[in-house]
Amino acid sequence: MNANVEDLIAYPQRHFDRPEQVLTEPTLSVGDKRRILESWKLDAQRLAESTSENMSGGEETDLREVSKVLIRLKFLEDMPVARQTKTSSGVGAGMAAGALLGAGTGLVISALTVPSLVLVAQASVAGLILGGVGMAVRKAVR
Repeated sequence: MNANVEDLIAYPQRHFDRPEQVLTEPTLSVGDKRRILESWKLDAQRLAESTSENMSGGEETDLREVSKVLIRLKFLEDMPVARQTKTSSGVGAGMAAGALLGAGTGLVISALTVPSLVLVAQASVAGLILGGVGMAVRKAVR
């Protein structure tokens, strides 16, 4: 859109065929869109008042359509935006490291004593839990 924002606000009907087009203009901020639509609504209200007082040429106003688009804009502003955090909590990495450490410990203990897969599994689970909790605490302290 090449037009100056102030010109868009002052004369929205010159630049947009329908109020809906204001919402789809990617170069405008939400605040600018609101100002343009509010200006358009004010013009439509004045035209409606003139029409009710028999002072117009019978033009149809855009008041209803502009009001609907303003409501949509308000809804879009209030809609929460889901954002993914860029940093991980480290719990998964801690759990993986803990599980490896636990499994290694379980293997060493079982090799020195009686070979038992149950002992390896128990040590792995314990390491998984302790590693996850440890990393979560570590991240929370930072």
